[in-house]
Amino acid sequence: MTQDFALNNGSNTLPVQHRIATNGIELDYLERGEGTPLLMLHGFPDHAASWRPLAERLGPDIRQLAPDQRGYRGSSRPGAVQDYAIDTLVRDLLGLIDALDIDRVHLCGHDWGGVLAFEMADRFPERIAGLIALNAPPARVFQHMILHDAQQRAASQYITMLRSEAADSIFCEAQAVTLIERFLGDATRRGLLTSADLEVYRDAWTQAGAWSAMRAWYRAAPFEIPPVGGLPAIDADAAPPALSIACPVLIIWGERDTVFVPTMPDMIANACPQARVIRLPEAGHVPHRDVPALCADLIRDFISASSAASLDKDQYHG
Repeated sequence: MTQDFALNNGSNTLPVQHRIATNGIELDYLERGEGTPLLMLHGFPDHAASWRPLAERLGPDIRQLAPDQRGYRGSSRPGAVQDYAIDTLVRDLLGLIDALDIDRVHLCGHDWGGVLAFEMADRFPERIAGLIALNAPPARVFQHMILHDAQQRAASQYITMLRSEAADSIFCEAQAVTLIERFLGDATRRGLLTSADLEVYRDAWTQAGAWSAMRAWYRAAPFEIPPVGGLPAIDADAAPPALSIACPVLIIWGERDTVFVPTMPDMIANACPQARVIRLPEAGHVPHRDVPALCADLIRDFISASSAASLDKDQYHG
């Protein structure tokens, strides 16, 4: 059973906020539109409302469901690191669509949300109609690249930092103003975020225990992060692990990403038989914020079976 606790003032262009019980916790989620269900999974350190630039452009014919994931903003924040293991996070999402009586759903995930989308599609293929990954790899492909690609290993050292005790005094509620500039300053100066967007981030990032919970995602993750130059030996030609993902996969990749190496989307496509890559040269790690109208067009086309079938294996959009 869902609980509505904030309404949209009668406008069907604004999201309705709900709260729902799932997997022993409660998740807040935003819902807008009707029709094909699309589960939208944010990454670190975002929240459900961070989809706003894309969500406004997807139109009313898609039923958008965007949860604040476990530990984020208004959702439950268990205190133990093990409460944020990938299996538990996936079970949260399965419980969400079960509670909403949705048999099959399209997934749209960015960053950590994309990691979970791939996991969910791999473990529960009968529940997933299609998967859209926005600058996000499957966990096993990401681990492969960390171990076998020197550039990705170097780029991933931030995970070691977030797991360290030093992170507790840097990534915390007391540093919210500094973190807003660190994570959102460039986007704000480019006019990609509004003052209302920043206020929601400020609310999310100043809630007691929020940053501890967000850091717990990294501390519970199974990723091995060797130091730069450390073992094991690097083998850039090693093949990534194959994934048993049966649904169509659309990889939207901002090429100005500094979190993942340029070869990452190719590795993902090699691991997913039905994956297609669309590269966005003008976008960075958050393509749905950098070029939301283009991402909305691509996602709408993908959700339509006839349009998805017509996509080329690898495309560029300038």
